[in-house]
This record gives sequence, C-alpha cells and structure tokens, in this order.
Amino acid sequence: MEINMKKVILASALVCAAGVVQADQRPQWNQVSVAYQSADVEGETVTGFGLGGSALLSENIFVAGAFSRLSDDVELFGDTLEMDLNTVSLGLGFRHGLSVNTDLFAIVSYEDIEVDAAYMGESGSASDNGYGLTGGFRSMLSESFEISGSLGYVTIDDESETSVAVGADYFFTDTVSIGLGHAIADDVDTTSISLSVYF
Repeated sequence: MEINMKKVILASALVCAAGVVQADQRPQWNQVSVAYQSADVEGETVTGFGLGGSALLSENIFVAGAFSRLSDDVELFGDTLEMDLNTVSLGLGFRHGLSVNTDLFAIVSYEDIEVDAAYMGESGSASDNGYGLTGGFRSMLSESFEISGSLGYVTIDDESETSVAVGADYFFTDTVSIGLGHAIADDVDTTSISLSVYF
C-alpha cells in the first residue's frame, strides 16, 4: 500500500510535538520521558519511539525538546523499501497557572525532519524544517492523576497540519508516571505510551 509521505512526515512532527508535555502534582514542567509511538496514516501503521523533556527557566517560561523516530517497511515491486522518519522539536513555552491544579500553556517550536530510506541495496536521505505552534491545558484531577489537552499546528515545506491531542498520566510516585496520549489530525491518528521521570 502506498503511503502519502508528506502526511507521514507531518504525523511524525505532531507526535514529536505532542510528546514534550507530561505531568506531576501541580503540573510539573521539569521532566524527561521515553515513549512508544504508533501512527495510523491513511490505513498504514508506522511505529517507533520518542524521547522528550522540558525544564523551567523561570516561574512561567520553559524550554521543551523532543526526538522521535518512526519506521516502516513498504513492499515495492517485490522488494522492501525501509524508511526511518526522524523528527527533532525544540521549543520555548509559556505557562500560566489558571488555578492551583491547572496550567494553561503555549509553545513555539522549531521542527526538523529527516527521512532515511533504503531500497535494493541503495540508501539515501532528505531533510526539511519548519515550525510548530501548540496551545493547551494540563490539570491534576487528584494527587496521582492528570489530564491534558492541546491544539497543535505544524508547517513544513509549504505543507501544514493541525491536530487535537488528549492525554492522561498516572503517578506511581511524586517523580514517576506512566501516560497514554492520542492525537487526531487529517487522515492521521497517533497513539503514545510514555514513562516520565520528574526532577
């Protein structure tokens, strides 16, 4: 089955951007995380992993970064095309405490995409970059459970994509949580399972 490569690339960027925000008691912004990621692009599934983190620079300003790699094998003319989609996201964010348990946030990010492909003994790569905008909320429902939601926009190589993302984190301790996230965009659904550590 043929994949729309630009949709895969934008999906990878959205997954990466969505992975930079996780949680703690009052929403905690100093954290690192690792995640398993899966994206359904027009009926074709690509999977991979992500690394992310964020840190406060002041009471309201934070930096966020993430790396994501999604992989897929596509059958072409009796041989296998192997593809790796590597995404790097670096952002600067602002948080506002709406209440004791809820933060609103906004992030402006630089997005970089690299596609590596190998087919019939030949290999090659291509890269491009763009920017992303993300806005949303994070709210602690209890000491051990947080929910989040966001709207995201990514534009790369004159192509753009918007997404709606939701997530939930369960805290085993004050410094460790496991999370489940899901994002929906045009023809792209992404799901992630993450483990986060807070400092």
